[in-house]
Amino acid sequence: MERTKLADSSPPIARPYETIQLVPVEAEGAMIDAPFRPELAQPRGWSMRARLFVGLVLLPSFVVAVYLFLIAAHRYVSEANFIVRSAAYQGAMAAGSSQAAVLASSHGAGDLADAVNSYIKSRDMVEQLETTNDLRKILSREESDFLYRFPNLYRRDNREELYNHFGTMVSVEYDKTSGITAIAAVTFRPDDSQALVNALLGHAEELVNRLNERMVRDAEAYAQSVVNRAQEHLVDIGLRLVKFRNAAGSVDPSRESATALEQIAQMTTELAEMQASLQQQISLSPSSPAIAPLRERIRTYQEQIDREKMKIVGADRSLSGGLAEFEKLTLERQLAAREMDSALGNLTAARQDAQRQHLYLQRITQPNLADEAKYPRRFLMLAAAFGVFLAIFVVVNSILKGFREHSL
Repeated sequence: MERTKLADSSPPIARPYETIQLVPVEAEGAMIDAPFRPELAQPRGWSMRARLFVGLVLLPSFVVAVYLFLIAAHRYVSEANFIVRSAAYQGAMAAGSSQAAVLASSHGAGDLADAVNSYIKSRDMVEQLETTNDLRKILSREESDFLYRFPNLYRRDNREELYNHFGTMVSVEYDKTSGITAIAAVTFRPDDSQALVNALLGHAEELVNRLNERMVRDAEAYAQSVVNRAQEHLVDIGLRLVKFRNAAGSVDPSRESATALEQIAQMTTELAEMQASLQQQISLSPSSPAIAPLRERIRTYQEQIDREKMKIVGADRSLSGGLAEFEKLTLERQLAAREMDSALGNLTAARQDAQRQHLYLQRITQPNLADEAKYPRRFLMLAAAFGVFLAIFVVVNSILKGFREHSL
């Protein structure tokens, strides 16, 4: 008769880190509970690691290899170099000026180079290319693949996504030391890449020309405004002078005063001569009949001298009364005329300075027509992808191994 009994009358003692498991053991026809022995368990760690390795490394690497060698489209690169210079910089270099002068003349050109580089990667440039250079058609050629064409799996067909995609296809690098900018475009046809770089350079040159025109226009506008103010001031003083002459009844009070003074001086001299002759006549022949006419002539001269003096200083409408105002207006007119001459000189100088500061974009190398595709770099990209997947596998395997050890 079969019966079940304990292998030992004392209760089993659990050892640390040892799992108690009931295992049926036939001993004398009975089932005996025995402790679990880990060394008897089947090893399963290698099979799990193998599955992880296949799922995280081999399979993704195979997918990447299929894409790179069977699906990925050829992409061609066209490059060009240009520099932004000013006429002042060229003149300083040609004249052998000092380094400080050359650097000072090229400072404005460096600022404009930054502006040009920003414009090349801007949304305005994308809109310009989309309107005049068929940018969407270039980025969606039939030779393209599903990852790099526009639109694609992760980029919708809108302007914002077009701008983001354009940033991945065009690169701009600026060397502040030499001032040279290198631009490159990547498309699915070599002629598209060359045409795109030519379009970028053309629109950049248009921007430089617009900035030059704006600079010249602003400089001339300011100088012309100064000339206009000086001209208005001169005209205003001229009108005031005309009003004064009409009110005073004199064209030039200062000249008339000088003429009157000369006349008075001449008459005074003649009067003194006649008085001396009268005294001589009286002393020699007191009863001479020529004495009376001589006295009358002296009186007439004296009255004429008094009237001339009254014209200068003796009445409200005298020459001296308006002479101060006339001199003031004359001085203001002279200063306004000098201001006008200075403003005209500044206008000419502003135009000349604007010509010296004229900036232009000079191409150093023309966009090239690629003979062979530069991208994709299949073996390099596959090796990089394999390394990334392998790193992910190592991390995941370490995490799972730690989790298993913690759960035992």
